[in-house]
Amino acid sequence: MKKKSFLLVSCLLLMVCGSVFTSCKEDIDDSAYAIKDDPTIADILDSRADLSYIKAIFERVRLGNASNASSIYAALSARGNYTVFAPGNDAVAAYCQSTIGTTDITQLSYELAQLLAYSCVIDNEDASAYESAEFPTDGSTFLKSNLYDRLLTCEEQEAGPYIINGTSELVPGDFDHEATNGYLHVIATVIAPSSKSVAELIADADNLHIMANLITVTGMASRISEDRDIDYENNADRPEERYWSSVAYSSGNYNWPIPTKRYLGCTGFVETDDVFQSEWGIEAPQLDADGNVTNWAAIQAQLLAKAQAAYPECTDADPTSYNNALNRFVAYHFIKGRIAFNRFVHHFNEHNYQYGSDPLNPQTQNYTVDCWDYFTTIPLSVKMVDNKAEEERALIKVLQVPDGDHEIYLNRISKYNNGLRDDYKEVSTRAYQPGINIKVNALNGVNDNNAANGFYYPIDGILVYDQATREALTSERIRVDLTTILPELISNNYRGQKYEAFEHGYFENITNETENTEMYYLNCGWISTGWHDYEGDEMLFSGVFDFVLRLPPVPVTDQYEIRMGCANNELRGMAQLYFGDSPDRCVPVGLPFDLRQKANYDSNLRQSANPDIPFIKDEHLDWDEDRILENDKDMRVHGYMKAPNYFWDIPRTSQARHQGGDGSPCLRKIVTTQVLEAGKSYYIRFKSSLKKTNSQFFVDYFEFVPKAVYDGVQAEDVW
Repeated sequence: MKKKSFLLVSCLLLMVCGSVFTSCKEDIDDSAYAIKDDPTIADILDSRADLSYIKAIFERVRLGNASNASSIYAALSARGNYTVFAPGNDAVAAYCQSTIGTTDITQLSYELAQLLAYSCVIDNEDASAYESAEFPTDGSTFLKSNLYDRLLTCEEQEAGPYIINGTSELVPGDFDHEATNGYLHVIATVIAPSSKSVAELIADADNLHIMANLITVTGMASRISEDRDIDYENNADRPEERYWSSVAYSSGNYNWPIPTKRYLGCTGFVETDDVFQSEWGIEAPQLDADGNVTNWAAIQAQLLAKAQAAYPECTDADPTSYNNALNRFVAYHFIKGRIAFNRFVHHFNEHNYQYGSDPLNPQTQNYTVDCWDYFTTIPLSVKMVDNKAEEERALIKVLQVPDGDHEIYLNRISKYNNGLRDDYKEVSTRAYQPGINIKVNALNGVNDNNAANGFYYPIDGILVYDQATREALTSERIRVDLTTILPELISNNYRGQKYEAFEHGYFENITNETENTEMYYLNCGWISTGWHDYEGDEMLFSGVFDFVLRLPPVPVTDQYEIRMGCANNELRGMAQLYFGDSPDRCVPVGLPFDLRQKANYDSNLRQSANPDIPFIKDEHLDWDEDRILENDKDMRVHGYMKAPNYFWDIPRTSQARHQGGDGSPCLRKIVTTQVLEAGKSYYIRFKSSLKKTNSQFFVDYFEFVPKAVYDGVQAEDVW
């Protein structure tokens, strides 16, 4: 049984979110306390003498830093949805002995007590608290973070209970204790997430000696050390919320929360020593008594020869140089953002998928089609141009297959049943070669891969960004969700989870915001109808906005058609779009983009009343492919395309491509066609063409389509 929020979700027009977050507040109002006869989690703690230590710590530790803030125990006495992994007294005593040399819990410093308490409580807010039947089983993380802002992994053992965060077993038969405000699970070992960085955890692993040494000799550790933006957190002028009259945030509330933290970080894909040996013939590391690799000189020489073959343009002998082949090889293994294994793709409304009963916690069993996204690496190189640092970056595709164990692969290139009325099932994929179709593993055996500033994942092949990989990636349409262009959304656990307003400077890839630019993130988890969003979320920009978005890099220099998804309606705004290779030197492309335009489609007449958007539903063309192709060409002449066949609207009435009954079909806007250089940064500037302060400019996803795809021998598929 799930525990649902006691508040009802409300809707406003087509856009409105609706739920009140019941997250842990520093001060709890008396009216928040549970009134049912059933026990609260606090009541369960009261009744268990063997949980008295953690209860005492919960009573001591406050929610926040204010001296008058409520205790965690008080929160667990109130309404809400909490998942508590409560360590027994023996587990708490063992933790105290190992950290402070005594089993006396009163001797714990407040900081250690807070770490212990925060680590074992998840505030599920308006989503369901977790019972064991809904735990991740493959080493993925829970969707909600704990009070310490860390995502906890969970693995189901073949014979035995679940293990939380790699070390904390559920006590057999002592979990799923249901309360009015969540679930309590007793664990045999205290949860204590590692405080080490990604680079440090790689160095600690017993099967990653080669990668650990590569990180050392290339100086990569300093480039993957980002953790959090302390300046942002310490900004006394940062408001706690922003009033926005255009869309209600929760139950008619127009005060949107603003993040108090800005977590950064990285995610690494790393070959084990065995993979280097089997795939590249690198000799096995020989270790001395202190764990140092004694044959590193020979290994490094072998690796350099392989890396130079993949990156012949990198000729510098210094491994710390950007122009060194080993440096380039290692850099391509790390992407921006701290990304849990089950956050690489966001299952929500892909073809034939149904998220289940809880949109904030989509079901993870009945996947239907390949689901993917693209991520940008840390800089492969940095050079000065016009006294400004210009980064060369790369692209990694991450794809999850629907069958079997739902494996995740890097740079997988597939063929599909992609006809107009097909099912988009994968029919073939490219055979493995270095850089392509590499399987990612969620865990690394007994080694911890959940770091303070991100994650690393072992891979079963050699990951390179050589010419073959680049050409493979650019052999197909590249569709990128905005959330992966803005990794802060994932690093701070907003993707698919929370509505939020953002201050200027929060996103590395959004710059040059004017004073009147407002930014908001929305996701479909809070309403039931009216959304045409790819992967179920969007960004809205409001006010008399003017900002610049840095786009992800393309793999190969070529001519690309750049498109963006759009869901037009009367609440929207209009903007002039600019494009260029510098955020300060973008030039106008096309006429102002008016998101208020509707097709005014008439199903009876089977035609659009707006000549600028000549949309006709495929079914009203009798599914005749020649007539459909003609209408698609007519749409392109006017700068539009129908939405992809790949995703559905939120009520699941039909695929987004076939939406049109309300006169506002889901569309793609062709922004511009440009020759783009591989690895180079390009920018789109969005400048409001209206003086309205309450209009919404919708940004969802982008497509970068090479000429061979959008204007090739075979017509581009509709998916």
